[in-house]
Amino acid sequence: MQHRGRHCLPALCVSLLFFCNAHADDHPMLDYLSVSVGGFANNTSANLRADGSVRGSGTPLDFSRDLGQGGTRALPYLDVTWRPWDRHEFEFTYYHDSHDASRYLDRSIQFNEQTLALGAQLDSRFTLDAASVIYRYWAWIGDQGAFGIAAGLQAYRFSLKLSGTAFASNGSGTESASGSRSAHVSSDLPDPSIGISYRYQFANWVRFVGDAGAFKADVDQVDATLYNARVGFEFYPVEHFGIVTQYAFNKINADVTQSKFNGDADFKFRGFQLLLKARF
Repeated sequence: MQHRGRHCLPALCVSLLFFCNAHADDHPMLDYLSVSVGGFANNTSANLRADGSVRGSGTPLDFSRDLGQGGTRALPYLDVTWRPWDRHEFEFTYYHDSHDASRYLDRSIQFNEQTLALGAQLDSRFTLDAASVIYRYWAWIGDQGAFGIAAGLQAYRFSLKLSGTAFASNGSGTESASGSRSAHVSSDLPDPSIGISYRYQFANWVRFVGDAGAFKADVDQVDATLYNARVGFEFYPVEHFGIVTQYAFNKINADVTQSKFNGDADFKFRGFQLLLKARF
């Protein structure tokens, strides 16, 4: 039995590789299974208003101007696709961001029922987890190109903490008292999306990738509008391994009435992605 098992394992591996190759060769512009990892040069721009229990009472905050949270940061990025049937494909993406920043402000901020009367330093910590699960149906498949329709769920989980010091001065202008205050909000921003996808195989070593989607829905006390797009090229110096260069854009505007966060959030994530891809 042990001798037979030693021969069965290599045969199983060879059979699996043959099946993957045969499946992928049916449509060279589509993969049976792929895993891409790399970097996302993400430029975040955002506006957020945290009201607490009194609707509309929060101060609108620009992440770049007011918090110093803007700019481009290199983030790890993961993308996995699986096409178990000829025209049916699933895709999963994920990236994470966490950043600390400081700003000096000369105005009071109302944030989640806390008043940060600042003439000094405001410290902020922002974290984000962004994931998507997409189902794609390839309605048309030609010799070199494929066109599909897609539906899925974009999910964002964010957290923002503000800490500041309020100073009070006597009549002569010297400092007489100070105190620190902090406030924190967090929320999940789920939003479904529908869209279109296009793939085109220029040659066996280069492929074009394009996706676009949008949707507006009220999910779990989050009334959100979502836009997303991706366009790029994949280069394959060898058959099963390649380099992906693409530009991605995601925008979500959400009116939220949850217990942990009551307010309005407007996020934009955009930038170039450079990924290493293994495909089968």
